[in-house]
Amino acid sequence: MRILLLVFSALCLSLSFLPSPSVAKEGESEEYVYLLKSEGGKAYRITEKSTGDKKETLRKEIRRMELISAGTILEIEKGASVSLTCGGCRVLNLTHKDSPYGVRMEDFKKESSPSSKIMGYFTMALNNYIHPDSKPGSKVHLSTRGHPGAQQRGLCKDLWPADNADIMLIEPITFKWGAKGNRFSLEIRDLQRNDSVYSEKTMLKKVDVPLGILKPGRRYEWFLVDEETGQRCRATFALLQKDESSRIMEVVNSLPALLPSETDMETKYRLQAGYLASEGLHYDAWKWLERNGISQQY
Repeated sequence: MRILLLVFSALCLSLSFLPSPSVAKEGESEEYVYLLKSEGGKAYRITEKSTGDKKETLRKEIRRMELISAGTILEIEKGASVSLTCGGCRVLNLTHKDSPYGVRMEDFKKESSPSSKIMGYFTMALNNYIHPDSKPGSKVHLSTRGHPGAQQRGLCKDLWPADNADIMLIEPITFKWGAKGNRFSLEIRDLQRNDSVYSEKTMLKKVDVPLGILKPGRRYEWFLVDEETGQRCRATFALLQKDESSRIMEVVNSLPALLPSETDMETKYRLQAGYLASEGLHYDAWKWLERNGISQQY
């Protein structure tokens, strides 16, 4: 009897260290809405911060297309109206008269039932939504090979695509740089074959490499040379396989269906670019905006 009691106690003790099923389920099923638009004023996220015995109310402005979790308390400025929605949901319009408003998912009726997979992509796109003032996070400054101080002198400032970029080969690739100078040469080498596949001299600060020169699934290195000083920079990039590019573009094209019908085209393009950025395709994200007539500084 004592042995059975000991075994039972040990079993209970071991179970106490296992994750709580209810906690795991709650985390997996956590739901969000987002701010579709705000007119006549702003909306704020209200939180309380405790410092010792004191409580402080914090107000943080909510940006357009920003995710807002269920249970969040919103404050809407006087005279303002905001529109909230979620993936595949109807739009909920609120004014300052509804403030403060606690986000409840039951207030948002589903117009469609998207799969959890596409909803995951939609959330990724919202988390990486490219606002008008957004900047590419992967953009870097590279030094010149053999010239450690060249970066400070401005050579090869802001190479684009950034070093180690992944790119989809769906249109000519634009190579850009911010170096001062009047004569440059660009060379691209195939790292697998170790041979040059493209070279061009230019007085501009960019070169468009046409389709057909580069191959999907290959890794390349590009070299930029200032013809006047002989200083040299380099960076690498890889082109995605065709099937991977096709998978990503299938997701990109499906995302607008989860937005309300009244959503403007620029918002749709910025959301799609956000998904590309979420996949680490920063070059393609900014090219997507440019291709669709949206000016974005980078």
